[in-house]
Amino acid sequence: MRRIVDHILGNQILRQVALPFLIRGNPRDPVPFIALARQGEPVCWLPGINAWLVTGHSDVKALFGDSRITTDPRAYERYEAPKVDGAARWLAEMPFRTTPSNQDSLGRRLVLSALKPRAIERNEHRIGEVVEEFAVALRQREGVVDLLGEFTAPVSTIAIGRVLGVPPKSKDEARFRVLARQTTRGIQPFLSRAKRRASEAATVEIAEYILNLVEARRREPGDDLISDLVSASQSASPARSEDIVRVIAALIAAGSGTTGVSGARALRSLLLHPSQLSLLRSDRSLLGNAVQELLRYDNGLLLLPRYVLEGFEFRGRTLKKGQLVLVSPLGANRDPRVFPDPDRLDIRRDTRQALTFGYGAHYCPGANVALTEIRLMVAAAIDFIPPNARLLEDQIRWSRSKGLMAQIKSLPARFDR
Repeated sequence: MRRIVDHILGNQILRQVALPFLIRGNPRDPVPFIALARQGEPVCWLPGINAWLVTGHSDVKALFGDSRITTDPRAYERYEAPKVDGAARWLAEMPFRTTPSNQDSLGRRLVLSALKPRAIERNEHRIGEVVEEFAVALRQREGVVDLLGEFTAPVSTIAIGRVLGVPPKSKDEARFRVLARQTTRGIQPFLSRAKRRASEAATVEIAEYILNLVEARRREPGDDLISDLVSASQSASPARSEDIVRVIAALIAAGSGTTGVSGARALRSLLLHPSQLSLLRSDRSLLGNAVQELLRYDNGLLLLPRYVLEGFEFRGRTLKKGQLVLVSPLGANRDPRVFPDPDRLDIRRDTRQALTFGYGAHYCPGANVALTEIRLMVAAAIDFIPPNARLLEDQIRWSRSKGLMAQIKSLPARFDR
């Protein structure tokens, strides 16, 4: 296996070919490369990138819960401090990315205190309203429809804003959509300097905007998630306004851009598996499990960055302090030792071992919000997508950026009624 990897990732072709191949692979199907790595060397050193690639389910799960590994980019040996004025204030300490990871961190306590049953019900209602705003225009559409650009992408960024309390259908909401997309890019370790600066600038702007909302809710509480977080910060989990802003920034990252892409890929998978789409249309009780299986099968999230806090031995490899570790949820979720026939989409499958949203101390705090968004998007889509709709697979636009998502930029389908 090492010879295969060395051949693919040889020094001369790495920067031109290998990194895009690793991150995107065949953008339509990165599974073969990940499977090759998992079968040969599930903990594999990638020369040139200078990173470890971890692809097996048990290994990914172990590292999600290992206190010697962190999501905090400041632990990276190649870390560059924010350069944009004001960015360090918001990026120096990020909830859920602190060093070391902590199941009982302030951010998690705030979110758990805020997400009471009434708040969860209210959030679902507001997300449903946004889904309906975009679904209604597609119910009678004919011709080519971009299911990403016209549906999942705008729904995801607007929905998280509505949940937080951004005024609906306002200039603020339009600007929030743009900033949310730009801010979430900052997690990627391979961004160009220009894109990183743009992400930092977006972080400053959206953080200052949210800070104003937090202070307003302190004076006059509303019926939104920011008010819930403010209330939680005054009781069981004392926190400053800046702490609440950082928690909200983490929720935005979980509930905006990635959710839009994951929702689009879920619809792509259904259109590519018409028997599963037909089964879901006929039995809506399968919807919740179907969403979990769709995300296991392909949510577009190929790699997640982690950084070594202290050197240790892992699966016969020496992980050194400061090194980058790329854990693969896709690799874990397609591991045949955990999921029989893993490359088959089966919306009745038992998905309880899926690591789509992480595990333990690194379980995504916004998982419930993201799952609600995707479930409601899929439910609406299977109603407005005609039975004879065709995915225009050869017309999909794919991102050329070296991000952590095998990203699609459009998802065209032909609606013939």
